[in-house]
Amino acid sequence: MTETHAWKAEDFAQVNAPHVKTALTALQLTGDALEQGGAFAEIGCGTGEVARFVAERGFEVWASDASQSMVEATGKLCDGLPVTAEVCPAEQLEFPEGRFGVIHSSWVLHWVTEIDEPLRRMARGLRPGGYIVLQWTGAHPRSEGPGMFGILRDIAGSPKWKDLLAEAQPGSYEYPAEEVAKVLEEAGLELVHYEPDLPHPFSAKKTMADLPEMRERYKLAGFATQAAALGDRGDEFVDEVLTAMIRAGKTDPHHARIVARRPAA
Repeated sequence: MTETHAWKAEDFAQVNAPHVKTALTALQLTGDALEQGGAFAEIGCGTGEVARFVAERGFEVWASDASQSMVEATGKLCDGLPVTAEVCPAEQLEFPEGRFGVIHSSWVLHWVTEIDEPLRRMARGLRPGGYIVLQWTGAHPRSEGPGMFGILRDIAGSPKWKDLLAEAQPGSYEYPAEEVAKVLEEAGLELVHYEPDLPHPFSAKKTMADLPEMRERYKLAGFATQAAALGDRGDEFVDEVLTAMIRAGKTDPHHARIVARRPAA
């Protein structure tokens, strides 16, 4: 199976701690749901820290990721626990109707090519009283125009890079928080927590002095596919993108957090 993204677990683990921390914080917004056990779906399992956390609290966890490397890391970290991990892009996920007490996805939606149907499938997968917990990047209103993902796409599609990245064009998309919330509500869920502008350790305004630190982080995570495809020219591409973002004042990822619940029967 061809991977959707060139993420490698050993690289991602170097920059993943803040993402895991925010995921665990978001899950606490489900109240006592984490104490009830049952079935838990983890979309974008990364290196498995969240899957292990909830499995140790009595959940049967079904975890998925677009990266084979991530799924293998999750399997190792969760060995001996009730965790099933498999490779599956979010666009292709199917959820048994009414099965899950919690469906969680942090920092994945912005990699999904179209989210309305995946969101509706998640909603159908919740049991009465169950929760969806979502966090993602690129959630700013469309009235603000393209953000950092737009700059990335423009540079990757420029004459300098287009042919070199013919098989690795960026697959990151902006989904405003209000649009995601609307799909969930139309699917019969009620919003429990709505935070369209979520503070995050990576949200602080950046300057050129931050470029070296940003380069390493984005090579391992956000631009991993492009950096891998370009080989020795990966740093050149990443620096060009980040410099353009900094000069345009578009370094804020515009994170959002939504927790929604299916009303109890």
